[in-house]
Amino acid sequence: MNVPPRVTDLATDYHWRSTTASDINEHLPTFVDLVQVLNAQHVIELGTRSGVSTVGWLHGLTATGGHLTSIDLSPRPDLDDYEGWTFIQGDDLDEAIVSALEPAEIVFVDTSHTYEQTVAELERYRHLVKPGGVIVLHDTENRIPLDAPRRPLFPVKRAIKEFAEANGLDWFNYPNKYGLGIIRMKG
Repeated sequence: MNVPPRVTDLATDYHWRSTTASDINEHLPTFVDLVQVLNAQHVIELGTRSGVSTVGWLHGLTATGGHLTSIDLSPRPDLDDYEGWTFIQGDDLDEAIVSALEPAEIVFVDTSHTYEQTVAELERYRHLVKPGGVIVLHDTENRIPLDAPRRPLFPVKRAIKEFAEANGLDWFNYPNKYGLGIIRMKG
């Protein structure tokens, strides 16, 4: 992956990341649109890696004055200290972390991509999504995610389908860039 230029301007950082090839860059405009359509005041991001999605969410939140809370097992990505961003290093399923979070209009899941982890995250975080909000998951079209067991195939998509069906929810899938699933919670 290309290393972004060191910038302190979020709009410039967003433009660079959304136009530079990565596994998620094509979805950044969708993140911005979701924030604006939902007038999101809080987004919870599970998994940050290098911060590409983080910058997308932050850029969208500049229009609403909202806040992003990111959680990852790995250290904080090498990003500037953008206003409206809190990074928590830890396990996103740790009850101490989950119970300290405020409800959000959007919960974004992009962690291990294993079936079991995704199911657990959907169950744990569904209660933090405000009515009418969404849960967004990356890698729905990833047949066998890196470091995930070989079965089931398409573990994120399978977890979404089962979760949506069990809870009477609708979801939509963007198949590009490894896929992006969006589950609309009941309003």
